[in-house]
This record gives sequence, structure tokens and C-alpha cells, in this order.
Amino acid sequence: MRKSILGALISSAFAIAGPAHAGLILDLDGAGGVPAVEVTALDWSQTSFLAQGANAAIAAFAGGATGSSTQFQVYTHAKLTGYTLANGGTSTSLPSAFTDKAEITMVAGYTEKVTSVNATATMATFATTGAGWLEIYYDTTPDADDLTGSGFNDGLLIAKLTGVGIDSTGLFMITSSTQIALDQSSDGNDYDGQLTISGIGSQESVKAGTGDIELDGDFFKSTLEGFVIDYENISIGLPFRGANPSDCFNTTTNAGAIGSSNNSTCDTTHVDGLYSANGGSGGYTPVVGGTNGGSGPIEGPDFVAQTDFNSAVNGVPEPGTLALVGLALGTAGFAASRRRRS
Repeated sequence: MRKSILGALISSAFAIAGPAHAGLILDLDGAGGVPAVEVTALDWSQTSFLAQGANAAIAAFAGGATGSSTQFQVYTHAKLTGYTLANGGTSTSLPSAFTDKAEITMVAGYTEKVTSVNATATMATFATTGAGWLEIYYDTTPDADDLTGSGFNDGLLIAKLTGVGIDSTGLFMITSSTQIALDQSSDGNDYDGQLTISGIGSQESVKAGTGDIELDGDFFKSTLEGFVIDYENISIGLPFRGANPSDCFNTTTNAGAIGSSNNSTCDTTHVDGLYSANGGSGGYTPVVGGTNGGSGPIEGPDFVAQTDFNSAVNGVPEPGTLALVGLALGTAGFAASRRRRS
């Protein structure tokens, strides 16, 4: 499944590695009454990601530093909105019998390192380090909210993966340093006064689950030998036009076991204003300054951007094995704007 994103975003194309012999047998509500389906792709909502410490990492790299000071953390969350059926390849939204009563969401985090900044500081590249995690939740209260970042890591933990592939590369390019409104989504600006630069980027596919993989068999009825989900050319863009910027992100893994219940890290409160007007919700609120991505000297160590990702699933049926691909959202490049104006 592919979908277009409004504004300066790159469309996402997803392909599975290896031969396509079968799909994933997915039961959306576990022991509920919604029939299981065989799918070859999952479609996730347009959403936000946080590049925590990316601005500082870019500045350190540009100043000649190496090692941990050039690394940063990426965090994201999303809601499952549809899938592609294995028989006939029909792309479809989730059935109302499911969405009327429940939702499936994911949260993820991983570490990247800055690998280059071009001479004009309008483009930067980055790569994964191998550290990361991904969690999937089933919740009988559909409450995931893009704006507040709440409701993405609550409900029942049904999948837990650690480790990501190493050296998956990406880039980000600044298309305009002119300061514009960050939130240009269709439901109005919920960040009055918060500005941003503009830009686009892409990311190679990244495989998550290189360490431990734990699944709930009530939801994942069959898994696949050599099964991977490849997220390729993941869209990265500013300003936000297809989703609300999130004011809170989950930055810690769930200590519970598969099948355990969890409460949302972020609360449901949002202040219409700068990111600095929000916070105190229990999760992490980005520190971006007055202009997200920077408008001169570094205004804050972090930045946020809109992203979109789908995922293809294929392989040879084999119970008990699943490798989901990490959400390599490719974020380091925004801080290049800092270098250009320093």
C-alpha cells in the first residue's frame, strides 16, 4: 500500500526481501470475533517523529567531534489503519467491526549517528547504530491521539522487538530556511507561534528484531521463515500537513511481558502554543526552541518532523519467527540548518 502525503514529503514504497510465498496471518482482536486475515502489507497512519539530540549531534560532527556526541535518538508512534490482503492484493482499511471497538498501535525508538554534513550545510546524512526497539499494542479503547502523543503505548503488549540493523543510511535536505508555521494540518494550527524550516528526506530500509523477538500468538497466528518488513524511502518532511505534530513521545521500553497491560506514557493535555508551553505529561516533550530545525544558532537540541511508513510482509510460513523492520526515520539532517548559519 502506498499513500500520498500533502506538501513536501516523499512517498513511501515498501518491498519485502526474498521470495513472496505467503502472507502474515493476523488476527486483529486476538480471541475476539473479527476473522483473521492473511496480509502482505500493513499500513500505518501519518505521524510524527522526534529526533532527540539531533541538533546537538550535527553541531558536534560539524565541529570535528566523533563518537557518542554525534549520536542521537529517534522516537515515533503510529496507528494501524489498513492492510493489503494476500489473495488478490487488495488494499483496504481496517474493518469497522474492529475499529468500532479497538485499535492496534506501535511505538519505537532507536539510535542513529551523523555521518556527514555537506559544504553548504543544507544536507546531512546519518546511519543506524544497531541499538533500538519496537513495541505493538492492542487496545480496546481507541484513544491514540497524534496531537498529544497519548494512547500509543497503552492496552495489551502483543509484540516486542529489540535491536535494529546496522548502517542503514539516510539523508535530509533543507528546501527552505524561511520560517513558516509548523502545524499546517487540515484541522487548523494547534501550535500558535511555533515556527519551522522546510525540508524533505529519505531512509534506507532497516530491519528491527536483530536481538530478541517476542509475539502474542493470539494476534500473530502464523509468522514467516525469513520474515521481514522493509520500510524503504520513509517519508520525512516539514512543515506538518498530513498529521498534527505530537507534543509528547514515549522514550522508554515496556518492562512487562507479552500479554501484560500498560498505561499511556503521555497524557491528553495540549496547550495551543510553542512546544515550550507543553510538557509535564509523563513522556518526553521536544525541546525545539522558537523555530523547529533552527533559524540561526541552535535554538534547541531536538527537532520534530512528519513521517509516513507502510510495511510489506511476505515469506515462507514458519511458526514462531518474526522480524519487523525498524522505523528508520532519518532525522539528523534538520540540524544542518544550524551549521549553515553558524
